[in-house]
Amino acid sequence: MVKPCENEECGKPFIAKRRDTRFCSASCRARAHTLKSRREYLLARAGVAAGVEVVPTTPATPATARLERRVRGLEAAIEAARVEAVRGLGELATELRVGRDQAAEAVAELSARVDTEVAAQARRARAAATEGRRRDQRLREVEAQLLRVTTVLAGLEQKLVALEQAVAMATARLGGPRR
Repeated sequence: MVKPCENEECGKPFIAKRRDTRFCSASCRARAHTLKSRREYLLARAGVAAGVEVVPTTPATPATARLERRVRGLEAAIEAARVEAVRGLGELATELRVGRDQAAEAVAELSARVDTEVAAQARRARAAATEGRRRDQRLREVEAQLLRVTTVLAGLEQKLVALEQAVAMATARLGGPRR
């Protein structure tokens, strides 16, 4: 609830936490109390010094009465303007609160989107890394098989060479044509 500070020197609007809050801060409350005490002291002292009780005077002339009416009118206008300003500040505070809440919702939504996208990218990266490791493993297996095949072929080549030599020796013993 937006209320005006009741300290005459302050008068700023503030957001009250309780209905019975009258001042915007502890220092304003203390200052208002000091002013009130000083005013009461000065009025009492002036009354004692004059020996008369201080009472409000009535206007002595029509000009004074007109001035007092104008002053009361100005006071009423100032009070109405103050009330209107406080009401406007309350509405502005409400609009700002709504805007802040909407901004917080938008930020939360964007944050959720970003978090979702980051999680999806992380899943894709993990899947790609897993696929890469699987392919590397398969490539190593193929290389190992190729090495075994190469070794077997080398052994077979040696046996083939030995077999050719044996055939050549057998042909030579039997007296057949030489190659």
